Amino acid sequence: MSEPEQEVSTPEVVKEHAAAENIGSGAYLPILEAAVFGFIAGIAAVALSQGVNALGALRIELSTKYPAIYVLPAFGFVGGALAGLMVQRIAPEASGSGIPQVRAALDRLKMRLDWRIAVVKLFGGTIALGSGLFMGREGPTVQLGAAIAATLGKYAPGARQYRRQLIAAGAGAGLAAAFNAPLAGAVFVLEELLKEMKPTTVAIALAASSAAALALNLLPLPEAHASAHLLASQIFFRGQDLPFYILLAAVCALAGKLFNDGILLSLNTYRRAKFLPVALKVGLAGLASGLLMATTPEAFHDYANLRGLIVAGVENWQTVAIAVLEFYFLTLVAYGSGAPGGLFAPSLAIGASLGFLTGSFENCVLPGASTAAFSLVGMGAFFAAVARVPLTAIVITFELTGNFTLLVPLMISCLGASAVGEWISTGSLYERLMEWNGLHLRRQQDSANKEGLARTMVLDLYVKHVATVAPDTRVKDMIASLTEQRYQGLAVVQKGILVGVVRQENMTDLLHLEEISNDLKVNAVMTPNPVSVSPLESLEEILHLFTHHHFNWLPVTENDKFYGVIYQDDVVKTLFSTVDMEATIAPAALDEPLILEEKH
Repeated sequence: MSEPEQEVSTPEVVKEHAAAENIGSGAYLPILEAAVFGFIAGIAAVALSQGVNALGALRIELSTKYPAIYVLPAFGFVGGALAGLMVQRIAPEASGSGIPQVRAALDRLKMRLDWRIAVVKLFGGTIALGSGLFMGREGPTVQLGAAIAATLGKYAPGARQYRRQLIAAGAGAGLAAAFNAPLAGAVFVLEELLKEMKPTTVAIALAASSAAALALNLLPLPEAHASAHLLASQIFFRGQDLPFYILLAAVCALAGKLFNDGILLSLNTYRRAKFLPVALKVGLAGLASGLLMATTPEAFHDYANLRGLIVAGVENWQTVAIAVLEFYFLTLVAYGSGAPGGLFAPSLAIGASLGFLTGSFENCVLPGASTAAFSLVGMGAFFAAVARVPLTAIVITFELTGNFTLLVPLMISCLGASAVGEWISTGSLYERLMEWNGLHLRRQQDSANKEGLARTMVLDLYVKHVATVAPDTRVKDMIASLTEQRYQGLAVVQKGILVGVVRQENMTDLLHLEEISNDLKVNAVMTPNPVSVSPLESLEEILHLFTHHHFNWLPVTENDKFYGVIYQDDVVKTLFSTVDMEATIAPAALDEPLILEEKH
């Protein structure tokens, strides 16, 4: 066991606190940094998009020159295996869309966001999506932007105090660049990632998303938006359409539940195949996708083009019905494998198809409905049902189309789909994905915080004199010390870096063992990736961790470097000095780490 009383150094960030205070309420420095991060994230997102387009065009061209039954499966297998190998060897955290991982990092869980994530998302995502796996580039650009912001933020002078906001803004910039929709990128940050509307947070999010869109529009690229403006004459809304838009909301809510359940089923199915490496799983997913595509009409080989044909009303309802089933199946095959791709594009494709079918149904009952309008509204409604972010869905669809006629049916359908979806099945897809990975979500903060203490930060209360243990310490030695000192929890620190905590639950399990091996080390029983807080976070920002998750103490870290702990009692007494403690905070759960010693 390490020295029982270890005095850690004062974090460098404390020295910068006074300078941060002088920035003022405008916080111009982090806003400028957000714009720089957003611009770079925009360039990276453009590179990914162009790479996917180029590789996809080559795949389509070869499938027209040679038998598609050979070309498409071969492309899918080789490309999938290469992308999976990058995930497997370089950054396993880059699998899937990456949005749950970003949310976990923003919820203060120890989650990697660095240049390795960016590399795998950029190159692995390009290969996987360009090879025909039915996934979106928008999810990868979100994690790509967050990884860029987290990496560059280590060297930015004003980034430490606003680290969470800047990482979230980088993620929003990735979304903004993927759709050329800066307002949607900022709204996604506020509604989904941070769930807060502080003025500085809004400004940082807008700066990053606007800069990303600027990068997109400065480059000589084709029109990034959907060609909905070409269908302006076909898009209209009539009063008699209202019941069918309500029907569309219900259909999207039901289909969204099936989609979310299917994604989890796919993940569980692939997880059972533990004997297969990720590279082979993704390769087989690409092979299966290519085989399915090769047996369908040529229009189905290009997903983006097919979605455009559906919106334009070129395809008949029978073809669109088949497309819905194919989109659904291909998404499950691709996503569960661990390929670095997202769910935005599949959601939009399925939503457009459901909207088209609903509009076609109305035309059978009340002729004259706009199937183009229903298709576009369906895109937003289905995404709202899946992700439970109605405002983001409304804004992103509006920015993609730029058509004010769609606002009313969009609001009705998106809000309805989100509400009905929540009633049918609690929790968005991203929340369920976090739970599937064993990650717990941050809940909204308590509204009882005092206005006058809003600027009190962790650095004002944290304690440096704590006991720690090294990960290679023998468990027998640790238990002997803990039993003697009556400690009930311990921070696991290696070379000054927090690597885990030993929770009371871990210790209880060990104490029930009749015999403990001499070779059993702390790193085998600790809880890795623990929740930790930054010295510059305010008390009101971390209060929810105590009130909702029942922690008694939390590690204090800066860039993973361990500085000490902050205690529940100190936070509560500071914020609620005149409030009945028993009514304010729940009793501590027995399975959480408890304080290590009496404070002096």
